[in-house]
Amino acid sequence: MAVIKIQRGSGFADKVRNYKVFINSEEVGIISEGEIKEYNVSPGTHTVSTKIDWAGSKDVIVNLKETDVVNFKVENYTAKHWLISVYFIAFITLVHIVLYITIDFQYTSLLFIPILAIMGYYLTIGRNKYLTLKEL
Repeated sequence: MAVIKIQRGSGFADKVRNYKVFINSEEVGIISEGEIKEYNVSPGTHTVSTKIDWAGSKDVIVNLKETDVVNFKVENYTAKHWLISVYFIAFITLVHIVLYITIDFQYTSLLFIPILAIMGYYLTIGRNKYLTLKEL
């Protein structure tokens, strides 16, 4: 039997939530933060993906032989982009302070439109990019 191993990284946004694991469009289990799960599959071509609610990862296709072991890691998008978000919020705060002091700008909510656009993207057309499933 071939083996598909999936390791889940840590991410603040989904810390206490489980991801569903799909092989060939069939749910085969769940994986919690920090877990490593193994799934025995027959040799051949398989499609692997993960989901959480309506969002998920892109499908990954693997071709396995009898004794192959393939390793994957799944993370949410914030695992890689949290630092960018922190810098972005700090930048917006700094811009607001400068604009408020210099021209009495009182429309801070307009500065958060890019953050809302990013969130909206991952809730709609980017929902299959919310999780990243990469072969190690």
